[in-house]
Amino acid sequence: MIIDQQAAHERILFEQYKEQLVNNQGSSQQSLFPTTIDLSVADFELMNEILPELQSLGFQLRPFGKTTYIVDGIPADLGNNINEKQIIEQLLEDYKQNRAELKVDKRDNIARSLAKSAAIKAGTPLDNDAIAELIDRLFACESPNVSIHGKPTVITLTLSDLMEKFDKI
Repeated sequence: MIIDQQAAHERILFEQYKEQLVNNQGSSQQSLFPTTIDLSVADFELMNEILPELQSLGFQLRPFGKTTYIVDGIPADLGNNINEKQIIEQLLEDYKQNRAELKVDKRDNIARSLAKSAAIKAGTPLDNDAIAELIDRLFACESPNVSIHGKPTVITLTLSDLMEKFDKI
């Protein structure tokens, strides 16, 4: 089996975030130093539109002025080494792109956007424990074989497939 670790992690996070949005149970990690995010007028309005869903995921955001938000906390599962401003800006960009291209509902769009932003990136080295956990969590998903982009997360090669690739048949 060959697993695309980024696509697998996106799938895992997407399903996790969808569940959190349905159950309003995302946990938050308080920021030691709140971050200020200046947005365009359009992005500020978009943030207002999706704010309840973001709060369900564990974001602690509050408007400050005409186009600024203060980030007091982020979802606990995003970890400590996350650039809060960058992940929110990326989430908004992905949300706008998904809305224009995919025509998915708001919750799916937010879950998809955050999963894409928060997933480990391709080529990130993982130790054996992290690989095992990723595989276990992937196969616990509703749709483990398909990425959030509709592409395969897992490719299975048989021994005869390998032999054929090396012209050994």
